[in-house]
Amino acid sequence: MSEITKIDQNLIVKKIDEETVNIQIVENEMLMSIAGQFDQNLKELAKLTKTKIFFRGNSITIKGKKFENERVKGAIEYLIGRFRSDEKIDGNDIISSLNKDMINDIKNQ
Repeated sequence: MSEITKIDQNLIVKKIDEETVNIQIVENEMLMSIAGQFDQNLKELAKLTKTKIFFRGNSITIKGKKFENERVKGAIEYLIGRFRSDEKIDGNDIISSLNKDMINDIKNQ
């Protein structure tokens, strides 16, 4: 049931199953900036979305409910955009990467 989407030459998204998404980021500097020092950015994303995020090599694997996995995938895509424009990612970018979804959730209630 694996579904592969190549966003661009630096980003490949694989939907492994309903609860697992794998994101491969080819560009090392971008990947390390997204992960953060001691993987802190990924840990924060996992905490905020109640998912489990595993980081190994150039691969980020997200395990959780389908909706939350999509939120993390969208957040990582947002962070890639931030890195491309500013060549850095800071702590506020992690919150901002999820804010769009949080605002939409509040509007839909």
